[in-house]
Amino acid sequence: MCGRIVQYRSPEDYAAALRLSEPDPGLSLRPATFNGAPGQDFLIVRQEGEGNEPVLCISQWGFAPDIAGDRKMSARLATAHAETVVTEGSFCAAYRYRRCLVPVDSFYEWKKLGPMGKQPHAVGMEDGRPFTLAGLWENWRGPEGAWLRTFAIVTITSNKLLAGINDRMPLIIDPQDRARWLSDEGHPGDLLRQHPSEGMARWLVSPEVNSLRNNGPSLLAPMAAAG
Repeated sequence: MCGRIVQYRSPEDYAAALRLSEPDPGLSLRPATFNGAPGQDFLIVRQEGEGNEPVLCISQWGFAPDIAGDRKMSARLATAHAETVVTEGSFCAAYRYRRCLVPVDSFYEWKKLGPMGKQPHAVGMEDGRPFTLAGLWENWRGPEGAWLRTFAIVTITSNKLLAGINDRMPLIIDPQDRARWLSDEGHPGDLLRQHPSEGMARWLVSPEVNSLRNNGPSLLAPMAAAG
């Protein structure tokens, strides 16, 4: 279902990989994260300005729709189902007008092991390059008048690579489809599709990922399967 993501590269690296303009220097102050969760700030790509140019900016993971009375609702809306995003009240307007991309280096999924708990897996691309998840963003104004930009990650049924771990995975937007996902097109429904397993990789990682107190490159180190 995508509950943790990895963004360890610099804004300049993501901008170069996604062929974006030079990012705001202030974004470089944002620390790298190897174990990012809802409630934290991340880099996203959204259209901005009169020319609707795609740019990197900071947004908080956990969608707060404009109807939300407080930020508590955002914790329950970290993800949005691709199957219902067109009609679901919390997300339909953002899907129509405020789609974004979430650049990541990998994400984590957990496989249930019965009484033994859960085993985390990292998921990324075989070539190690960053890739983009489909997102929806929203500006929310708090009771005191302060504005907060939030986002949710769109999920889809898992492909063969992940089906044995979790029944859902984040919706991945391929390079040739990024401009269209960010465009003003009302319903790019054919992009709401499962990403093929080919070109993707998954590997066992340490249970240290289970704790948000842990955040470092060692979390991505492959572990040998038991037995």
